[in-house]
Amino acid sequence: MIKIHRTHNPAVLEKTNKTFQTEIAGMNEKEAYDFYKKHSRVYLYNTNETKTHFKIMNKERCSFCTKFIQDFDDEMTVEHIQLKRDAPQLIFEWNNLLCSCRTCNTKRSTKAHSSEKYLDPTNITDIEKYFCYELDGKVYPNQELSRQEQQQAAYMIKLYQLNRKGLVCKRREFMKQIMSDDDFYNSLKTMDEASQNIIFLSVFAYYKRQRMPS
Repeated sequence: MIKIHRTHNPAVLEKTNKTFQTEIAGMNEKEAYDFYKKHSRVYLYNTNETKTHFKIMNKERCSFCTKFIQDFDDEMTVEHIQLKRDAPQLIFEWNNLLCSCRTCNTKRSTKAHSSEKYLDPTNITDIEKYFCYELDGKVYPNQELSRQEQQQAAYMIKLYQLNRKGLVCKRREFMKQIMSDDDFYNSLKTMDEASQNIIFLSVFAYYKRQRMPS
């Protein structure tokens, strides 16, 4: 995971949120969620405007695995930090939404949100410090951090299954290239962060720190 700079609230989403809040005023969570399900074709969060904001904000990458999302407009999904069923009042709240690839979204599914452990990449400036990447392609909690921070990293890795086979294989190949090709490593340092050639910016950032002279 890498730091993401959240854009301003999409205008249509903000308008939808205000209308929705008015409609569910006085309802409990179950009633509000049932109201949303009944009117989900009217109240929308994954609009073209929202997609455009995420496309710019995330540079077409998943907020969790950082993978470039091919066919972004069709394949990007909206991840609710606090689930719709658990916090219906936040369904259209911009700060509760993140951009996700379909796989990360599916892997989390309906697993509940833990406010003590969840790492929001739009809120944590140094989020890269939570994770370490090994030559086997797997991502691990940074053992130099506090116990609580390690638990947070482990929670995110498990929640979105960031050590799934496809990601591990791509990271492992990327590691081999970085560690064996100095020219490639040097070129990465000058690339724009939106480049599709950088499969895992977080991996690069980690190894850049490891190879810098002390």
